[in-house]
This record gives sequence, C-alpha cells and structure tokens, in this order.
Amino acid sequence: MTPFPTTYFLRRDRSEAVRLDAQHLLWQLHTKYLLHPEIPRKDGMVIADIGAGTGIWALELAPNLPPDARIVASDIADTHFPAKEYWPANVRFELLDSLSPTIPEALIGQFDVVHLRMWAFIIRDNDPSALIRHASRLLKPGGYLQWEDARFGSIVQRGLPAQRFRELMNRQTVVTGHDFRWLDNLAHHIKTTVLDDKAETLEVVECRQQTSWATPQLIPLATDTFMLALENSSAVLDKLRAVAPSVPSQEEWLAGLAALHEDVMRKQPRDEEEERGEFHWLPVCLLGRKMRH
Repeated sequence: MTPFPTTYFLRRDRSEAVRLDAQHLLWQLHTKYLLHPEIPRKDGMVIADIGAGTGIWALELAPNLPPDARIVASDIADTHFPAKEYWPANVRFELLDSLSPTIPEALIGQFDVVHLRMWAFIIRDNDPSALIRHASRLLKPGGYLQWEDARFGSIVQRGLPAQRFRELMNRQTVVTGHDFRWLDNLAHHIKTTVLDDKAETLEVVECRQQTSWATPQLIPLATDTFMLALENSSAVLDKLRAVAPSVPSQEEWLAGLAALHEDVMRKQPRDEEEERGEFHWLPVCLLGRKMRH
C-alpha cells in the first residue's frame, strides 16, 4: 500500500477552481446531459454529488429538477464551495470523507441518485471498492449511480515530448500508488464489489468506455484542462521527492510539461514535417443501479 496520506495532489486555489469549471464544460459537451436520461425525475428526489469540487454540476442541475427535489453536494474540503448566499434553495453543501469506512447514519439509504466524477487521481492501489461501497450505502434500493471519469491509463499520446512526459508521470505514480487499470474495468469493479448487505448488488445499466471524445473538437479542451491539472500537481513533487528520490523534481516536471505544451500547440505542420504532439485522456461514463434480491 502507498505510504503517502495525501489524497488530493492539486492546489486548492482559484486557478484550480476555474479549471474544474472548464472541465465540467468538457463533460457537458461530451455527454450532452447533466442527469443521465435513463434516471427518472420525480418530485422529492434526493441527489448526492460526491467530490463536488466547486459544486458546478449541482448548481447547474438544481433549476432543472422537479419540485421539492434536493441535492446534497459534498467534498472532503470546502475550499471551492460557493458562499452560502449563492446556494440555490434546493442545494446544500457539506463536508464528507467518501473514503472513510464510517458514514453518518442520517445519510444511509437516503438518496435516489449518487453522482461521482473524476476520482481517478484519488483512488490508490487499483482498488475503488471503498468508494463504490460508500456510494452504495448512500443509495436507496433502486437508486442510480452516475459516474464519469478519466481513463488515465489510456492516455492518447504522440511525439517524443509526450513520451518523455509520460515517463515522468510513471515515476510519480509508481511511488504514490496510482494505478489506473481499474478505470478500464470500471463496470467489472461495480459488479464485483461486495456490498455491506449481501442481498444487495450494483448492476451496470450502461458503461460507455469511449476510444475517443464525442467530437474531435473537444480534444483541445481535454488537453488544456489536463495540462493545467498537471501543472497544478507540480506543487507537491518536491515533498514527495524528499521521501522517494525517484519522483521527478518540480523543475524537471515543469520543463517537461513546457516542452509537451509547445509540441501540442504547434500549428498544423506541413506534410513533410513530423506530426504535432498529442496528450489527452479518454472518458468513461457509467450508469449503475442498486438492486435488492
């Protein structure tokens, strides 16, 4: 198991908040929905948004819900939450550690929908079972799990700068315990995770594991938001390096990222020139449902 207690490797500042909102736009342009169309909308429904970040998903969904529907948006830190005066009447923000083995009793079995997004860099050691069990405990029987995430193990890369930067990433993730294979097998993990109540299971309604984005026009936004995240994550590298010298230094990381950015942003090359670089992750979207047998 990884020796590092840190679960979030990005700075919690204004630039990261803006990046999260841009990333939300990317997901909306890709999926073309906020709440999956297979999920029935009904009066009084209760939705949990786990790892809510800025709350942008909940804030955008709130005015489009039936009367008396509510959203509880939670995160392990409230840094990016909007001030309370900006909360819609049907949205509440609260602190919650979704990887903790304990959960407030008042939340168990209370939600019609649980929404998860972008947990790839939080989960360690190729094992999302704790998060899956947590989400299941929140759901009512028959409730839905909606999940969108980044398949960082299947990054599209082209060019020497991309290859070199991927090697830097590997030197970091092998130390921090980030193994992204589970994201290429998300449906399998959903179906095989043993829940607290042995009479309950999570069934996969749909799993879209795309080999590309909905349109090629989304690739620049996918690339930009990814590179901003990689830049923000450099802040923790020297601390990690003090424990594990094989981790790249912040200086080495940022230099590699700058070279990658330059290669990716080159204008369309002439036919005889080397192709422009490429470096972006691929999406996976899953809809599950909690069933009692």
